[in-house]
Amino acid sequence: MKFFKSIILFSFIAAVLASCTKDLNVDTPDQFSDDNFWTSENNVRSYSWGFYNLFTGFGTGTSADFYFSTLSDDQNAATFQNFTLTAPPTSGDWDWSYIRKANIMLERIDQIAMSDDAKRHWKGVARFFRAMDYFNKVKLFGGVPYISKSLDVSEDNLIYKPRDSRQLVMDSVLADINYAVANIRVRDEDNTVNQDVALALKARICLFEGSYRIYHTELGLNDAGKFLTEGKDASEKLMTGKYVLNPDYRTIYSSMDLAGNKEVLLYKKYLAGVLTHSVIGYTNSTTQMAGLTKSAVEAYPATDGLPIGQSPLYQGDANITAVRANRDARLTSTISDFLAYNGSLVNGYSTSTGYRPAKFLQPASNQLAPFNETDAPIFYYSEVLLNYAELVALMEKQGTYAVTQADLDKSVNLLRARAGVAKLVVQGGGNVASGANGATTIADPKREADISPLMWEIRRERRTELMMNGFRYQDVLRWKKGYYLDRTQNPDAFLGAKVPDNGRVLRNAQGYIMPYAASSVRTFVDPKNYLSPIPTGQISLYPPGVLKQNPGWE
Repeated sequence: MKFFKSIILFSFIAAVLASCTKDLNVDTPDQFSDDNFWTSENNVRSYSWGFYNLFTGFGTGTSADFYFSTLSDDQNAATFQNFTLTAPPTSGDWDWSYIRKANIMLERIDQIAMSDDAKRHWKGVARFFRAMDYFNKVKLFGGVPYISKSLDVSEDNLIYKPRDSRQLVMDSVLADINYAVANIRVRDEDNTVNQDVALALKARICLFEGSYRIYHTELGLNDAGKFLTEGKDASEKLMTGKYVLNPDYRTIYSSMDLAGNKEVLLYKKYLAGVLTHSVIGYTNSTTQMAGLTKSAVEAYPATDGLPIGQSPLYQGDANITAVRANRDARLTSTISDFLAYNGSLVNGYSTSTGYRPAKFLQPASNQLAPFNETDAPIFYYSEVLLNYAELVALMEKQGTYAVTQADLDKSVNLLRARAGVAKLVVQGGGNVASGANGATTIADPKREADISPLMWEIRRERRTELMMNGFRYQDVLRWKKGYYLDRTQNPDAFLGAKVPDNGRVLRNAQGYIMPYAASSVRTFVDPKNYLSPIPTGQISLYPPGVLKQNPGWE
């Protein structure tokens, strides 16, 4: 069952949602009410389609997990992006409609005549999406009001309850996803949430929350270990040979049909005339593109596995040919073999930094936005492998595990092999080597002293493998490295390719493209910018002092 079914059934689902109220007192043959809808498993399945809209994928316009998520140190948008400076009155992210939808589903399932296994499966699906929605809220806001039942309009004490602690919400999320893993079917219909997808979400949740609790010591949450251990276990359950990497890195990002792809656990289906997107159109048109930054391009290692600041194979950045020479194949798959920028267009193309994003291109698709038809991966094996590698490295940091060569060989070294990059070799004590036969100890001159070489290289793998996939911003925040997003503290995140003067492009003294004027400054404020503001309009709806604002946004 493809995601576009949820679009086809949208009107039907909306009618069901509207009907699921205690005030409905008309029961007509052509309409569903809360009393006559919950009669079969097929109706429950139909109700669940609406949850799939929570998966953004390539989006439909200019908001998506991929490419358009440009607020990071990896891309520079065509126009300057700053942090939100003042708390807004509203936010689409402060929305509990899907939580209510899940709670209604959980409360109605037991009244349906179906097997206990089916009931447990559908409760697992509801708890999967409730876990995912609360997880997404915590990433943005921290602690939020936790609601585990559908509310009546008279329940003011719950409707206007204060924010619950991050610990309570995330422990509840973990309980939900554990129930989902234990009860969702191994396989239901094609391309729907199943046990493996639940395991992948669990690993994602556990890595995020475990690492957040480690690095954000101001929270005083000293129980990261349970998230790390459970995340490692979830990842390993997916690393049994059932899923494999495609030979070509670009395949899952540029496919007209991801059905049957062994690297993909779940994908969003796009189909002409039903659901389409704009990612190809915006990376293949005369609209200026959001190019990769100098910082991002320099993160990719040379083929000997060494950072460019250490590798003798690195040819410099005097031109695009040199930049791409002897480099990680993920780089050459992600950017084009030409530079295009103000005053030096190529086929009408221009990018903010000179580096043209290329990994989403697919000539078989309609090339115009918003009519692109390639499928979008939602959960995929490469992320699972990265999650596993970082989880075991975090456990080593905590003193509860020792990373082995086998750990790297079954995770990040599979990704490096696909990219034509020499493998990482464990040396112990947080050190790693690479190069011919692992003979050279990695000593990246850019590594920060508070991060071990092992963790530094695993973070490099995550950054390069998931480039433009929508993870980077939240990765930086959970590592408590917000200053990577600050122009003064990380200037390479606001520079592009090295190019000659053409009279039109803005460059710095060293010849690197400056996408924005020097007066455009983005400053990361700690702790303010680690969390999003609670919408002020929501705060004003509550009794005074009940719904509290995040630090720095008062």
